[in-house]
Amino acid sequence: MATSTAVLLALSFGLVFLATTSLLVQLQSCLTHRLLSALERHGVEGEAIAVRQDVMAGQARVYFEVRLPDGGRSSEFYELFLTSPGPVGTVMPVVYDRRKPRRAKIGTRQEIDFRAERRLVQVMGGGGLVTFVAGTVLLFVAR
Repeated sequence: MATSTAVLLALSFGLVFLATTSLLVQLQSCLTHRLLSALERHGVEGEAIAVRQDVMAGQARVYFEVRLPDGGRSSEFYELFLTSPGPVGTVMPVVYDRRKPRRAKIGTRQEIDFRAERRLVQVMGGGGLVTFVAGTVLLFVAR
Protein backbone atom coordinates (compact mmCIF):
# COMPACT_ATOMS: atom_id res chain seq x y z
CA MET A 1 0.00 0.00 0.00
CA ALA A 2 2.82 2.42 0.87
CA THR A 3 4.69 1.75 -2.37
CA SER A 4 1.61 2.37 -4.49
CA THR A 5 1.05 5.68 -2.68
CA ALA A 6 4.68 6.65 -3.25
CA VAL A 7 4.42 5.78 -6.94
CA LEU A 8 1.20 7.76 -7.22
CA LEU A 9 2.81 10.76 -5.49
CA ALA A 10 5.85 10.58 -7.77
CA LEU A 11 3.61 10.35 -10.83
CA SER A 12 1.51 13.30 -9.71
CA PHE A 13 4.58 15.45 -8.98
CA GLY A 14 5.97 14.51 -12.39
CA LEU A 15 2.71 15.50 -14.11
CA VAL A 16 2.55 18.84 -12.29
CA PHE A 17 6.20 19.55 -13.15
CA LEU A 18 5.66 18.62 -16.81
CA ALA A 19 2.51 20.75 -17.02
CA THR A 20 4.15 23.76 -15.39
CA THR A 21 7.09 23.51 -17.79
CA SER A 22 4.71 23.24 -20.74
CA LEU A 23 2.76 26.31 -19.64
CA LEU A 24 5.94 28.37 -19.17
CA VAL A 25 7.27 27.37 -22.60
CA GLN A 26 3.94 28.27 -24.19
CA LEU A 27 3.78 31.72 -22.56
CA GLN A 28 5.87 33.46 -25.26
CA SER A 29 3.74 31.89 -28.00
CA CYS A 30 0.61 33.13 -26.24
CA LEU A 31 1.95 36.69 -26.11
CA THR A 32 2.98 36.53 -29.79
CA HIS A 33 -0.45 35.18 -30.73
CA ARG A 34 -2.20 38.01 -28.88
CA LEU A 35 0.00 40.63 -30.58
CA LEU A 36 -0.52 39.23 -34.06
CA SER A 37 -4.27 38.76 -33.70
CA ALA A 38 -4.68 42.31 -32.36
CA LEU A 39 -2.60 43.68 -35.23
CA GLU A 40 -4.67 41.77 -37.76
CA ARG A 41 -7.91 43.21 -36.36
CA HIS A 42 -6.91 46.75 -35.37
CA GLY A 43 -3.52 47.32 -36.99
CA VAL A 44 -2.67 50.30 -39.16
CA GLU A 45 -0.28 49.97 -42.08
CA GLY A 46 2.61 52.39 -42.26
CA GLU A 47 6.37 52.59 -42.63
CA ALA A 48 9.28 51.88 -40.34
CA ILE A 49 12.92 52.93 -40.65
CA ALA A 50 15.79 50.72 -39.51
CA VAL A 51 17.73 52.81 -36.98
CA ARG A 52 20.32 50.31 -35.71
CA GLN A 53 21.32 46.66 -35.87
CA ASP A 54 22.88 44.18 -33.48
CA VAL A 55 24.16 40.79 -34.61
CA MET A 56 24.07 38.08 -31.96
CA ALA A 57 24.34 34.30 -32.25
CA GLY A 58 23.85 34.35 -36.01
CA GLN A 59 20.71 36.50 -35.87
CA ALA A 60 20.30 40.16 -36.64
CA ARG A 61 18.27 42.18 -34.15
CA VAL A 62 17.10 45.21 -36.10
CA TYR A 63 15.59 48.19 -34.29
CA PHE A 64 12.96 50.10 -36.21
CA GLU A 65 11.30 53.45 -35.67
CA VAL A 66 7.65 53.73 -36.72
CA ARG A 67 6.84 56.72 -38.92
CA LEU A 68 3.55 58.08 -37.66
CA PRO A 69 1.42 59.85 -40.29
CA ASP A 70 0.43 62.75 -38.05
CA GLY A 71 4.06 63.52 -37.17
CA GLY A 72 3.56 62.41 -33.59
CA ARG A 73 6.20 60.95 -31.33
CA SER A 74 7.58 57.85 -32.99
CA SER A 75 8.12 54.60 -31.15
CA GLU A 76 10.87 52.05 -31.47
CA PHE A 77 10.54 48.26 -31.69
CA TYR A 78 12.79 45.43 -32.82
CA GLU A 79 12.54 42.20 -34.77
CA LEU A 80 14.90 39.28 -35.20
CA PHE A 81 16.04 38.27 -38.68
CA LEU A 82 18.26 35.43 -39.87
CA THR A 83 19.90 37.81 -42.31
CA SER A 84 19.99 41.58 -42.19
CA PRO A 85 17.10 43.12 -44.20
CA GLY A 86 19.30 46.00 -45.30
CA PRO A 87 21.49 48.82 -44.02
CA VAL A 88 20.49 51.36 -41.40
CA GLY A 89 17.99 53.74 -42.96
CA THR A 90 16.09 51.04 -44.86
CA VAL A 91 12.35 51.78 -45.03
CA MET A 92 10.01 48.77 -44.65
CA PRO A 93 6.24 48.32 -44.47
CA VAL A 94 4.91 47.83 -40.96
CA VAL A 95 1.63 47.15 -39.19
CA TYR A 96 1.34 48.88 -35.83
CA ASP A 97 -1.19 49.55 -33.10
CA ARG A 98 -2.37 53.16 -33.25
CA ARG A 99 -2.59 53.39 -29.43
CA LYS A 100 0.86 51.87 -28.80
CA PRO A 101 3.06 52.07 -31.90
CA ARG A 102 5.80 50.02 -30.22
CA ARG A 103 3.50 47.03 -30.78
CA ALA A 104 4.42 46.54 -34.39
CA LYS A 105 5.28 43.85 -36.91
CA ILE A 106 7.19 44.20 -40.16
CA GLY A 107 5.00 43.42 -43.18
CA THR A 108 1.45 44.14 -44.31
CA ARG A 109 -1.87 43.10 -42.79
CA GLN A 110 -2.31 40.41 -45.42
CA GLU A 111 1.07 38.89 -44.50
CA ILE A 112 0.22 38.49 -40.80
CA ASP A 113 -0.41 34.82 -40.16
CA PHE A 114 -0.87 33.73 -36.58
CA ARG A 115 -2.37 30.27 -37.21
CA ALA A 116 0.89 28.50 -36.32
CA GLU A 117 1.08 30.38 -33.03
CA ARG A 118 -2.60 29.61 -32.37
CA ARG A 119 -2.02 25.86 -32.77
CA LEU A 120 0.96 25.98 -30.43
CA VAL A 121 -1.04 27.92 -27.84
CA GLN A 122 -3.93 25.45 -28.07
CA VAL A 123 -1.81 22.30 -27.90
CA MET A 124 0.75 23.37 -25.31
CA GLY A 125 -1.60 25.50 -23.25
CA GLY A 126 -4.59 23.18 -23.34
CA GLY A 127 -2.49 20.06 -22.85
CA GLY A 128 -0.48 21.69 -20.08
CA LEU A 129 -3.61 22.84 -18.29
CA VAL A 130 -5.22 19.38 -18.47
CA THR A 131 -1.99 17.74 -17.27
CA PHE A 132 -1.69 20.24 -14.42
CA VAL A 133 -5.24 19.55 -13.24
CA ALA A 134 -4.71 15.78 -13.53
CA GLY A 135 -1.48 15.98 -11.52
CA THR A 136 -3.12 18.14 -8.85
CA VAL A 137 -6.07 15.75 -8.54
CA LEU A 138 -3.65 12.81 -8.22
CA LEU A 139 -1.79 14.69 -5.46
CA PHE A 140 -4.96 15.01 -3.43
CA VAL A 141 -6.02 11.41 -4.11
CA ALA A 142 -2.62 10.08 -3.04
CA ARG A 143 -2.84 11.75 0.34
